[in-house]
Amino acid sequence: MHFLLLIGSTRDGRKTVHAAEFLEEKLKEAGHQPEIFDLKEKEIPFLNNRTYSDEGEAPENAKLLSEKIRETDCLVIITPEYNHSIPGVLKNALDHLYPEYDNKPFSYITTSAGGFGGVRGLSHLHDITLAVNGKPGPNLPISGIRDVFSADGELQDESYRSRVEDYIKDVEEHVEELN
Repeated sequence: MHFLLLIGSTRDGRKTVHAAEFLEEKLKEAGHQPEIFDLKEKEIPFLNNRTYSDEGEAPENAKLLSEKIRETDCLVIITPEYNHSIPGVLKNALDHLYPEYDNKPFSYITTSAGGFGGVRGLSHLHDITLAVNGKPGPNLPISGIRDVFSADGELQDESYRSRVEDYIKDVEEHVEELN
């Protein structure tokens, strides 16, 4: 299966990139083809049009994200929780597209420095997924993200190794049920 891992944070020092890289590694070990789409590296300007009458009008990175979502078997959003919601840069990227999400399996990894693991932001992602006719799937909240990965991205909390492996199995089942 092909998985698109969309990183929803652009802040300096972010830890979600480590979660994405760890998931990418584990997906490869499971025989899948993961691909990371990092909004920090592929900036998408804030949406000024309600829709694009011609795909050529869309910003280049929005067109690239559109293509990647159309090609993937599952869109995995990996994001921190900001003020009980999702980062504006992620919401903006999601708002640039619409038909690409139709019946697309979604899955989520949410993070927070505190004890809730980003579940309040997850609630918003779930609502957004339903609004665009996507198919919400498994989620993995990561609490205390600063203690889970070191500054250089090494896994420090071994309990997450098995949690990620279980999450991958759940996502595989979700995608298979929908296809």
